[in-house]
Amino acid sequence: MKKSKATALLWLFSLVGFMLHAQTFNLNQPMVAQNVIFEEKDGLVAVEAEYFYKQTHTDLREWYRTTKDSAAVVGRDEDANHYLNASNSSYIEVLPDTRVAHSDQLVHGVNFSNKPGQLAVVSYKIKFNSPGRYYVWVRALSTGSEDNGLHVGLNGTWPEHGQRMQWCDGKKYWMWESKQRTKDEHCGVPHGIYLDVPKAGIHEVQFSMREDGFEFDKFVLTTNSNYVPINKGPNMTLAVGNLPTSYKSKSEPSYFNTIARKLPENKFIASQEFPVDGTNFYKNGKNWLVINPEQYKQAKTSTLFDFESGTYDVICVGVGENDGRSTFRIVINNKELGTYQPPLTQMLWEEGKAFNGFWEKVKINKGDTITVEVQVDSDGNEWTCGRWAGIVFVPVGQGYAVQESPSTYIFEK
Repeated sequence: MKKSKATALLWLFSLVGFMLHAQTFNLNQPMVAQNVIFEEKDGLVAVEAEYFYKQTHTDLREWYRTTKDSAAVVGRDEDANHYLNASNSSYIEVLPDTRVAHSDQLVHGVNFSNKPGQLAVVSYKIKFNSPGRYYVWVRALSTGSEDNGLHVGLNGTWPEHGQRMQWCDGKKYWMWESKQRTKDEHCGVPHGIYLDVPKAGIHEVQFSMREDGFEFDKFVLTTNSNYVPINKGPNMTLAVGNLPTSYKSKSEPSYFNTIARKLPENKFIASQEFPVDGTNFYKNGKNWLVINPEQYKQAKTSTLFDFESGTYDVICVGVGENDGRSTFRIVINNKELGTYQPPLTQMLWEEGKAFNGFWEKVKINKGDTITVEVQVDSDGNEWTCGRWAGIVFVPVGQGYAVQESPSTYIFEK
């Protein structure tokens, strides 16, 4: 009997070891062939992080893919699997992750490298049709203070403005950033990360570890200094080669749809579900109601709250504009909930947490009338259009977190 139990335990340990090995096997290897070349068009190129064609400097740390069905088991790694909201449902992470908290020992050249190109370098081939300055955006997920740094380089060189990419905001969700950590600004200077592409042609864009445990989903290079990626970013374009069959191009939801569906308990009414006839509003694209300021300076529309009665955190998703601050007034059954003005933006239009109205612990009954009144504003030259995307009703206590989406919705002139 004892021998039988020992044999069973040995078999079990072998099985577990095999399973762990199977989880890790090949997750650090390239998914694409060396002839896969991505292409920049009209000053923009996007690439999934897991589609590196080679990885070097891997003696101490390596990048490993994580998907729904696979995750590497390589030393210490306390993070959960974050595939769910990752672009292409996959991302790469530097492992092992031995410096999770500030109290963990920092070992230069092992779990931290302020010198780019020293540890865990992944490379991507990109065909640039136009030379110039390309601002680098990376979509990453940080769970602590010691897994939020990265370096980017070009053709084996590591310029100063590709070093020390930094994330401070957006803990525990995927977030786009293009900030550079400096001596004076530890949380990073916006738009401080860029690469100067000297001439058209095929170049290698490379990323190297700054801090282990870094989770890397996707990157975008753009010549537009005002561009901000939204949601999971733009689709990829190939110049040469083929991608794995797992990649599927698809349109991404707006900021409103992202936060409206963030929790299964959320209720929401899109602006375009409100009546427009006789309201002075009209439908703008697929996302907004707006006012034509040449005809009207204010508008008002109402609809019924057709969900279960309860107490909610309420979010009005307004749109920031660059020519003034429209005034939004939300009314429930002829009783004012509140008014607010989205701040100015340097963009033509912009969505995001900063442009929302927010009220906590609001009692609403099924059948109540929800009214939105908007008044346009002017900077003396042009008028705003009172753009808004809708209203989200969130379980009490969740309103702040729901708004913390990395999404921004930007239109250029």
